[in-house]
Amino acid sequence: MCVQSDWVFSCGHRAFAKFDNCASFGRGCYGAGGNHQDVYVQDICNDCKLRPLDPNPQAVTNDPYRKKRKIR
Repeated sequence: MCVQSDWVFSCGHRAFAKFDNCASFGRGCYGAGGNHQDVYVQDICNDCKLRPLDPNPQAVTNDPYRKKRKIR
């Protein structure tokens, strides 16, 4: 049976880690089911590391591109 592994960071975010296929993949087995293997990482993800460096964290209302395109 195929297994998909996901990283679970200490901040709570999840990310794809790897996919291990079985010998019958594509010939009766069509991939991993909904049960993924969790690999716990004792660090925060890159998004959370870069979030304090964001010059405009409230860009939803102050972003000129969004105003120009009238995206709400």
